[in-house]
Amino acid sequence: MKRALLLIPALLTGLAAAPSGAVSQDLAVARTFAPPGSLDDGHLAIASALTRLDAQGEIASDDPLPGQRYPWRIPRSSADRPDERSGRLLHFVYLVPAGAPDDQFDEKGILEDSARSMNAWMRQQTPKQWRLDTFTFEWDDPETIEEDPISINAVDFTFIRSTKSDDQLDSVSEVEAELIALGFNQSNKRYLSYVAANAGGVCGDAWWTLSPQAGAFDGKYSDVYLYSSSGCRARDFAPNATQPFFTETIAMQEMIHNDGAVPMSAPHNCLVSLLAYGHVCTGPLNVTPNLDPESTDVMFPYVGLPLNQKFLDQDRLDYYGHPFPTRDLEQGLYLENA
Repeated sequence: MKRALLLIPALLTGLAAAPSGAVSQDLAVARTFAPPGSLDDGHLAIASALTRLDAQGEIASDDPLPGQRYPWRIPRSSADRPDERSGRLLHFVYLVPAGAPDDQFDEKGILEDSARSMNAWMRQQTPKQWRLDTFTFEWDDPETIEEDPISINAVDFTFIRSTKSDDQLDSVSEVEAELIALGFNQSNKRYLSYVAANAGGVCGDAWWTLSPQAGAFDGKYSDVYLYSSSGCRARDFAPNATQPFFTETIAMQEMIHNDGAVPMSAPHNCLVSLLAYGHVCTGPLNVTPNLDPESTDVMFPYVGLPLNQKFLDQDRLDYYGHPFPTRDLEQGLYLENA
């Protein structure tokens, strides 16, 4: 299959073709945007348009960090740790460009809560959950005299301090190229990156699978840009492991794009704007987006609401459990029964 949808110029649509050598020729870029009027940096949105005590002997540090979420500091790794389970796994990356601040979101447990809270939301919306890449480490409470370490299971986040600058890591094609160069392209992994970069009014993006056939292609790479426009609220993380917030609205949408949602044939596919293919909407996005009946759907093109106030294909007509013979997130490659 050729890039049939890409006959519309990428600069006008908000979709971009997969570059030569990218995941697949059947992919385009889908993006999540800051709401109209919320941009603060001159960019335009579409309004007009922890470690394991194992063979490696890793041990959690006793030194606490400001803003640390748990009694233990989650150990940092620059590599993908050994898998605890077989099959497809969703792997997480904290990618910091050269010169960008390292907020230690991985060590503080903030990204742990982000990933766990998205699965909590998914279990509320469906009988499914994401197949998270995890690891286990040992932690011994320094406040007790006894040596009585406990095992902690955590989401496996890889920390990458890149040599590339912010403006070289503000698109999914650039982030993908960086990850592949570092070896993050395992066939059984999908990669969600929290990138300490500013992509303007683009809050996140992902490779959106164009093929209508279930399981035919995997978008594989998706990103959240932590320093994009304030309207994105991309650093408004889940406060705990059960209540996803604005960051998770962006991340969830981008991961779902990797599974081909929203299909072009979906009843509420956002065809009213060429910039919003791969999303759901029913009206002009530059007029009254908050009044759109689909604005509470996680696949609405603007962030708008925290994930704990969003729904996943509530009427089951567009991309999950729908009655049509096209791609369906219910058969998502990286989902499992909860």
